[in-house]
Amino acid sequence: MFFSARAQKGRSYQTIASAGPSHYAPAMRFSPRLSLACLRVLPALLAIVPLAPLRASTPPPAPAPTPLTIRYYGHAFVYLITSTGVRIAIDPYDEGTGTYVFPARLPADVVLVTNEADDHSGSNRLFGSPQVFRSITAIGANNARGLFFKGVETYRDKEGGARLGTNATFTFRVDGIRFAHLGGIGHVPDPDQVAEIGQVDVLFLPIGDLALSLADLNKTAAELGAKIIIPIKYKTEFTPDLALRGLDEYLAGRQNVRDLKASEFNLTPADIPADPTIYVMSISQ
Repeated sequence: MFFSARAQKGRSYQTIASAGPSHYAPAMRFSPRLSLACLRVLPALLAIVPLAPLRASTPPPAPAPTPLTIRYYGHAFVYLITSTGVRIAIDPYDEGTGTYVFPARLPADVVLVTNEADDHSGSNRLFGSPQVFRSITAIGANNARGLFFKGVETYRDKEGGARLGTNATFTFRVDGIRFAHLGGIGHVPDPDQVAEIGQVDVLFLPIGDLALSLADLNKTAAELGAKIIIPIKYKTEFTPDLALRGLDEYLAGRQNVRDLKASEFNLTPADIPADPTIYVMSISQ
């Protein structure tokens, strides 16, 4: 196929040559008069149809933060999964802690043991290759798998540990939430210990020790500024023979109670209540 142009009777034509008969089409030519007319009409058109105002582009909404997961296996055994997937087991119980059944093949990255009593020190029952921090050897600042935490020296009795020994209260901040696990503490923390532990958002409070009065428990939670108080280490159907206070006795007459009816829940900083609230968790068994 080829193209050619020729004049016929004063008009310009473009010839399209092909295997068939020739066809002619008028060639397009620039017209100064038409262009000038368009320029004259343009302001009137813009007055009729105004241009839409320019708008700043709206950035996409920020993604929702990945929540942290808190799971309760009973007694003092708490299990956290951070937003980055780090698994933290605190005070896993050993064999013989009532009739609790230890979760099968439960993996952990970090294990915190507050004291060496059998019902707090079953770290060998967890799977994987966790970093284990045990009671008195974990006092002070520590770092494991990107988790910075502190062990604060407290005691399992009101005699400075003379009767039952030392207890490491663990405090740490993860995913923007401040935690404290009091383990087997047997006294109200003194002012120096409160300062070391610091103010917390979530407090795992052992409520079953009969040597601690309800007033002692209330004072401990208040001095640490806890907004979420999770009762742990109390008498249950799995520990009928242990000398522990029951959950009902601790909750009696309280209005600030939220029964989660679940053994785990997710938490972000935005979920922290303004007023202290007791979160009652079911036991994962």
